[in-house]
Amino acid sequence: MNILTRAPLALALSLPLAAQGVSLDKQGGALPGTTTFPIAGTAGDQYFLLMSGIEQTTPVPSLGITLAITTDLIDACANTPTFLGTLDGAGRATAAFQIPNIPALESLPLSFQAITSSGTVADVSNLVRVTPQVPGTFKTSLTQPTLPIAGGGAAVGTDGNVLVVGGTGPVAQVYDSLTEEWGLAGASFGVGLLAQTTALADGRILFTGGLGLNGQPTTAAAIYDPATQQTTTLAMGTARAGHGASLLGNGRVLITGGLSSFSLTDPLSLFTSLLNTSEIFDPATNTFTAGSPMLEARAFHTSSSLTNGQVLIAGGLSLLPIVNIPTVSFTAYLYNPNSGGFGLPALMNGPRFLHSAVGLSDGRVLIAGGLTLDLTQFLQTGQIQDIIIGTRDDCQLYRSGLFGFGTFTTVPGMQEGRAGAAIAALPNGEALIAGGFRLTIDIPNASFELTATSSADRFSQGPNLIQPTGSMSAPRVFPVTINLPDGTVMIVGGGLTQAEIYQR
Repeated sequence: MNILTRAPLALALSLPLAAQGVSLDKQGGALPGTTTFPIAGTAGDQYFLLMSGIEQTTPVPSLGITLAITTDLIDACANTPTFLGTLDGAGRATAAFQIPNIPALESLPLSFQAITSSGTVADVSNLVRVTPQVPGTFKTSLTQPTLPIAGGGAAVGTDGNVLVVGGTGPVAQVYDSLTEEWGLAGASFGVGLLAQTTALADGRILFTGGLGLNGQPTTAAAIYDPATQQTTTLAMGTARAGHGASLLGNGRVLITGGLSSFSLTDPLSLFTSLLNTSEIFDPATNTFTAGSPMLEARAFHTSSSLTNGQVLIAGGLSLLPIVNIPTVSFTAYLYNPNSGGFGLPALMNGPRFLHSAVGLSDGRVLIAGGLTLDLTQFLQTGQIQDIIIGTRDDCQLYRSGLFGFGTFTTVPGMQEGRAGAAIAALPNGEALIAGGFRLTIDIPNASFELTATSSADRFSQGPNLIQPTGSMSAPRVFPVTINLPDGTVMIVGGGLTQAEIYQR
């Protein structure tokens, strides 16, 4: 069938190809479900969305364009009302495709391109792929990272590309969420254990601290610019490992606490080296300046950015103020960048460290799992075998109040205790909690358990509820979670070399 017999395309008869001025995006991918395709181009242009199951260079001489896909489904596309239309006054439109409940479509990539016509010029968009996936499940991504990812961090650019850095040594990798393809992105900065990787508002990546080559906390810091693929080395004012780092609403980064020295053979040294200091990184000048001290020194805590630009610091290994007795913190403080202070404490239902936390879309913070630590006997005997460690299976939900006062609500219901779990915010104030490990050590009672897990839970609000969701293909501990522009969540690292995507 001649493509020009289709009315939507015949609007652009024999028009020369212009420089690409139309772009195609995607949202969704659930099977069954509606996937939408935002189209951006020139106001008033007519558009046609074309779908195919085959990618192949396909010249259309009569339109002066070349497609990256075949026209084998031209009839189906022309008879789908939402695939045709006119760009509005802002040059925008949204096409919609209802993925039917056909199991054979799962993991079968579908390819899309948009064609626009102004009456004088025809144009063709970028290629977009959609791999249908059942909601509430994890699936390996269509392609896999070029190099295994152990940790690090990630940032999503305005073009939809995801930059993953710090987890593959001094090499950055990029994931194109529109085509679902991985590639290399130049040299970056290889981070050590217990470091922090923070995505800045301008698209650059900040690396801070961690354990250096000598096994001790370092002042080392760096900025990686994906636009130039250049790395600038910096230095913090204090050596830190196991610290917190979060983006503030003013674009700066709050860095809190951590350890100034590190030794697993001397557990007490972890407490004597705890820091109560903070630093502020200014991306405009690439400099660190001293911030306000915290009331409690802490490490292995969480630092969560809120929608109002503030940051919640919660839990961690700590010292009781004044008396300096080792403990695990059950307090949280809200840092306000306007005042530069940490405010008054809010109390969780119990202590926890190595927990997970994320700021939700509704302004609250969800804190999940973590480890507990009973030092009662150890402080009396000094014997490492008297340390008792357990794993929490509950969550805490933080809501800020007037004048910096905040409160916690306990949300039970995780399938199992988790520390070092993946956590990611979902739309409508929901969240995904996946993987992690359970650790129970009670030497006096001859009890020891260390189990990594692949299970996952999903938090939803109204009422606050945690329910099981699909499991990952294998256990992951301290993985990296990435909220992709299409609404799905990618999980990388933590033990597996594969990348997995959770379809909400």
